[in-house]
Amino acid sequence: MAMNQHFVPRVYLKNFAEKRGSEYYVDVYDKTTGKVFNTNIINICAERDLYTLDDESTVSPDKLVVEKLYAAGFEPMYDRVFKLLTDDTVFDLSDLQRIEILLSVFQLYMRNPRILRISMEHHARAIKLHVIMAKNNGEKGITYLDEDYSFREWTEETIVADVKEKVTKSFKEGHVSGIGELGTFHEFSKLEVTKNKADALYFTSDNPLVLQDMIDKESTHPMEKSKEFIIALSPQYSLRIYHDNTIGLNTILRPIVPNGDTASRNHTIYNQASRFVIGKKRAFDEFFQIRELLEDSTFERKVDMMRQVVAKFEHETKHEESIRLLKKYLEIFDRNGKLTYYEEQAFNRELQRQTINWKQSRLS
Repeated sequence: MAMNQHFVPRVYLKNFAEKRGSEYYVDVYDKTTGKVFNTNIINICAERDLYTLDDESTVSPDKLVVEKLYAAGFEPMYDRVFKLLTDDTVFDLSDLQRIEILLSVFQLYMRNPRILRISMEHHARAIKLHVIMAKNNGEKGITYLDEDYSFREWTEETIVADVKEKVTKSFKEGHVSGIGELGTFHEFSKLEVTKNKADALYFTSDNPLVLQDMIDKESTHPMEKSKEFIIALSPQYSLRIYHDNTIGLNTILRPIVPNGDTASRNHTIYNQASRFVIGKKRAFDEFFQIRELLEDSTFERKVDMMRQVVAKFEHETKHEESIRLLKKYLEIFDRNGKLTYYEEQAFNRELQRQTINWKQSRLS
């Protein structure tokens, strides 16, 4: 019998929901239709038999072992972690608490079928290229993932289908161990919790743990120390996991940030959502009102923010190089009322160089 299995667990989704009786309801924005609907969290972010092992699997005689592991282990762990992270009085952690935070958050990355879809898109492109090259060279088949495929018996479409079956089996059997591998790689990463000021709201999505990389913006591989992981914990709180050798271990940083930080993080969450954005309708409405501003990278749009940065950090020596850059181009802007195209490009290149150098100096 088929089972509906959540890849974004209800223990996570309920923190964005309105409770009605014993049930939890959220607003959902569908990126494909542009429509908002309200639904029970039971009905979203789930697929049939996503973790159910195949009959011939050698991992366990219990086909539901992965589902049970999430229900009995990772999801109760996340509930403990959520209470810890959203307690404004907690700044110091034990080793066990830090490890539980990493594992319970990284499970949201490894269990998401988005990984499977991205992997299959890669394999489909690679197979297409292999087939074209083999036929152009007069070869009778291809070898892919150590498997021989003869063109007498296999077409490009059936090869892709066979590889999809193998990759799906690997996902079901191996992604739980991948949580531990990801946690081990980022074992000494640092934790930062931001809390909204005023009435700004975070939202989340069907891909709740998003990645950012100041050094390599094209790479999506999670096991790189330049990666930063961001997740909205609730409409009020979000968590950032990142590497920084200037910060002590087992500490939760709780910085005071402007409401613009909420908009920026929502923008990243929206862009990396597969299809559904989840939270409160007001958060969606406010995001769409300022989305154009967030996506406009012209210097003119940055001026007010840059002036605030200069005013706040002008006398801090650790920001001296960046402040000097901002002041230089603000003076040009104030003098001429604009930057030329070449001046704006020069500013962006220098800012990127400084950002990369700053990030690399903090990677341990």
